[in-house]
Amino acid sequence: MPHLAGDIGGTNCRLALFEGGRVLRREVVPTEGSGIVGPLRAFLGDDVVEAACLAVAGPVVEGHATLTNHRWSFHEDELAEALGCPVRVVNDFHAAARGVLELTDEGWRSLNGSRPARGTAVVLGPGTGLGQALLLEDGSVVPGEGGHVDFAPNDEEQLRLWRHLAERYGHVSVERVLSGRGLVDLHAFFRAEGLAGEVPSTPADVSRGEDQASVAARRCFVSVLGAHAGNLALQVLPTGGVWLCGGIPPRLDLQGITEAFAHKGRFSELVERVPLVLVTDPRLGLLGAAALAKALV
Repeated sequence: MPHLAGDIGGTNCRLALFEGGRVLRREVVPTEGSGIVGPLRAFLGDDVVEAACLAVAGPVVEGHATLTNHRWSFHEDELAEALGCPVRVVNDFHAAARGVLELTDEGWRSLNGSRPARGTAVVLGPGTGLGQALLLEDGSVVPGEGGHVDFAPNDEEQLRLWRHLAERYGHVSVERVLSGRGLVDLHAFFRAEGLAGEVPSTPADVSRGEDQASVAARRCFVSVLGAHAGNLALQVLPTGGVWLCGGIPPRLDLQGITEAFAHKGRFSELVERVPLVLVTDPRLGLLGAAALAKALV
């Protein structure tokens, strides 16, 4: 009997049926409507599943999930009753970290030439928001909300960026920069700095735009992403690597990210040896959620 895996973000819901390690079918639907039950039932149709795991872009406390960048809120008991099977709800980066163990060599590539070894790994990814989690050597996961730590500027330009964001938002988290909305705010900052560019409609406009402000926004985004990843490398010393995922990094030219990653003064050499990995398999969260669903039965 198949398992249902879901990766529920602030913009889209990625849903899949897995059986015996195979994907039977997959679908992406918008995160919209009055709640999650409707989209789940529509996806399943007449299919019956043995267990389900939903990975949610937001904190999960005792089975209760609230999306950080959407109004949906639900409990795993409510979903179990609606679907008629055991359901587990986890943070989306809990599933992403667990999904690292399911990747084949075709699902990732090293950015700095170092190959992950046995040991703790850090998983982080900018998309609608910025998610983070730790994958421990025994396969267990420590989720968190590290995307909301303070943004730490590294040069004069980033100091001006911090002031620009502080005037608008008050507290400036690293997610204010490393997210879809962050790309749009970066574009606005560089327009305010005098660079040419039309007001973008979406983060995708910035990620592919050729105007001066878009190019500068992507350059700054990659630099901040590398520096933040390097901070995590110092905090954890993950021999299993720092894994970059999420919707944005695969769409960007990551030139300069390894330099920003290792720019840590006296500890640059140490950080250089930590594997920095880009996940290229877009199913990462679904793979992790499927593994967690399978463990329920």
